[in-house]
Amino acid sequence: MEDNLVLPPSQERLTEEISLLLVSMGLTLYDLVLPKKSSGVLRVFIESPEGVTLDQLESASRRISVLLDVMDPFPGRFHLEVSSPGLDRILKIPGDLERNAGKWICVKLVEAMSGQKVVRGRIGTVTGEGFDLVMEAGKKSSTIQIRFSNVRSVQAEFWKPVPLTSAQGAKRS
Repeated sequence: MEDNLVLPPSQERLTEEISLLLVSMGLTLYDLVLPKKSSGVLRVFIESPEGVTLDQLESASRRISVLLDVMDPFPGRFHLEVSSPGLDRILKIPGDLERNAGKWICVKLVEAMSGQKVVRGRIGTVTGEGFDLVMEAGKKSSTIQIRFSNVRSVQAEFWKPVPLTSAQGAKRS
């Protein structure tokens, strides 16, 4: 058999069923990537406010597998992969930006701004048209406005350490 594109069931139905199952486990569906060909991989990314444990991943994988056996969503074989999107996840705009205001991100732009196609900073105010990016350099900071139409991708850099202010440093001594 050739690597033909798989015609999925309604992606909305599959997303809804998996979301309902995960909610019953205290988890949230972050993203669902359907297989592009037969014998492909169905990727399910899950999250929770406290993070996702290995036990939760294993349990979710088993339960999603049973659900897929019942739904039989794809012709032929496919592989199921359940994971967390990770700290360096690609963010969906604008929803993820609103939920993560104040956190560090790396933005790849379609068209350069001030000669740069890649900018880093903290998520500021998010509007229907775009968002503010607060860039810090030492004690100085500047804010630029980025339109969603100029965004190629946004990647979280949630692991980036928060610098201590001199007042915070003094309290810890």
